[in-house]
Formats: sequence, structure tokens, C-alpha cells
Amino acid sequence: MQYGFAKAAAAAACVALAACSTSQLERCPAVSVLVDTSALTLLQANGSGPASAVYTAQIQNVKRDCDVSKFSKQVQASVDIAFRATRTQGEAAASYTLPYFVAITTEGRILAKQQFSVAFAFQPGETTTSFEDSVNSLVLTVGRDKKATDYGILVGFQLTKAQLDYNRRVGRYAR
Repeated sequence: MQYGFAKAAAAAACVALAACSTSQLERCPAVSVLVDTSALTLLQANGSGPASAVYTAQIQNVKRDCDVSKFSKQVQASVDIAFRATRTQGEAAASYTLPYFVAITTEGRILAKQQFSVAFAFQPGETTTSFEDSVNSLVLTVGRDKKATDYGILVGFQLTKAQLDYNRRVGRYAR
């Protein structure tokens, strides 16, 4: 009798542990970077090409985490964003602020968009710097007949029209 109880308890423990090891990320909205907005180049006044760049910043990586409520249709998500900025001359120390956005999307539509900014600095003589920022305030209510994975989280720099045109002219997928 005790053997049967121990066997049942062991089986229940295995099931409980298996449930704990199931990745929560599999149930989270996917996160991606919008290609045309993945870089931001600050040009000198009256500059128009790469030679007049003060710096170029890129979104290097995005990671997400979320908590999907079993009983409500609400998802609380966070995104960690890794940035890298470069400049051609390792001049004096300089500090800048970059505007970026995080949007919730589904079926090709933007449902919500928030703007953020991240500060960074070059040390004297430094031509490259890496830095990170986190957004921990994303809340999504999943629609009826939908799952959290039917939604997406989109990240990019908040660009002016001129900066977007510049990216499209000289960027990775220049047109």
C-alpha cells in the first residue's frame, strides 16, 4: 500500500516539475525589430551622407518576458533592448539621448504604441559604446478567440521622416 502511494506521489511530483519547466516564453507574444527603424544616424548640421555622421546607433538585440494570466485574458510583458552606438572620431566625451518605441501589434495593425528614450555616453577617445534599456510596463488584453501568441511586440527607433529616408537610402536594405 505504501509503495503505491509513493509511486503516485512521485508521478505527481514529476508532473508538477514538468509544468514548471514549460517555457512561459512559448506563450508570450513574439518580439522583433522593425528593419527600417533599427538604426538611427545623427548627422551634423547641413550633412547628408555617412561622412557627416556624428554617431550611428543600432538596436542589437531584443528579448522578451511575459506573464500570461490563466484566469483573465491579460498579458504583462517586458522587453530588454540592447543598443550599440559608434562614431568615427574618438573625440571628447559626449552624451546623447535616443528616442525609441515599443508597439503591440496583431494582424498587421498597431494596437498600442509607447515612446521611450535612453541616454548614453561616449567616454573620451571612445568610438563604440554598448548600453541597454528595459520596458517593463506592457499590458495586453487578449481578444476573444485569440491567444497571446497571436500578438507581437515591435521595437524601433522613433525617427523623423528625414532619418527614415536616410535609412532607406543607405541602410541594410537600401532601395
